[in-house]
Amino acid sequence: MAGNPNTLIALGSSPDSYFIGHGRRHFVENMSDSFTEHAKKDLTISMTRWISVNKTMEWVSYNDATGNFHYNSATNQTVRDHISATNGKCAAEYISFPDNEDPAHYFVKGKGEGEWSGWLDDYFVAKLNKAKTEIPNFNTNLTGILFGKGKTFITMFKDGFTAELDDQEIPSDAEEHPLRKVLQQYSEGWCIDRASTLCFYDSRYFFIKFKRPGESQIMMHWNLPPHMNEKLAELQELAQQPEEKITLTQEDQMWLNVFQSRLNNELQMSMMFANQMHRGGLGLLAVATGGTVVETPRY
Repeated sequence: MAGNPNTLIALGSSPDSYFIGHGRRHFVENMSDSFTEHAKKDLTISMTRWISVNKTMEWVSYNDATGNFHYNSATNQTVRDHISATNGKCAAEYISFPDNEDPAHYFVKGKGEGEWSGWLDDYFVAKLNKAKTEIPNFNTNLTGILFGKGKTFITMFKDGFTAELDDQEIPSDAEEHPLRKVLQQYSEGWCIDRASTLCFYDSRYFFIKFKRPGESQIMMHWNLPPHMNEKLAELQELAQQPEEKITLTQEDQMWLNVFQSRLNNELQMSMMFANQMHRGGLGLLAVATGGTVVETPRY
């Protein structure tokens, strides 16, 4: 809904490295120069679907309105091939990074149903291969993977999620661990939005948006270092000022118009493509390939 402030958070390599955005405003501290420049000039909080940052501070973000990816020049070539859908790589819809010093490691969820790819440690590969045999419709329902500290990762699906927590970081008997606690609370009947983020330097810290399949309401939970909580609270207070609300509504409407125009253009192109295929003797199927926010602060 236009005018409803969006919250967007990306955690960097230390407690002093972060991006916190809410409404029209943001704080960015000790992120890479390229991301800081992006945040100042190009990042629209209300239309940025997600931000992913790896351990070496390379980053990718996606703007829903324009359909454009933004990323730094050092992003590894394979990820860039997925972004541009070149060199035989599936077109990316979502990108995330594991807790690894090697920038070659990544995960990509493709635009096509069942398309996904990645370069991950053997531990993650084994876990995913096992999940594929145990979870019905794994490939078609997969929407992404959210990585945390060490071996922690959350596999996101259209109708739910599964969580693998690093035993060394989050022991099975640590029932009061903030991340374990919130995941258990929403373990039945909830999905996790791609705008969520886990922390690489401290497993206690996270920002997660939960939603029920097919519904627009979002339950937003976070556990952040105290100084980040203060920054977020400051932005939330600012967003409640009448002039901020009015300007946000106007800006969101402008971006919604851009979004609608893009969708119309894509629909027109799809219809043209279908007509061309029909005239060429092929049906379209023959060439096809394979809201409201409820905020719950510090958990």
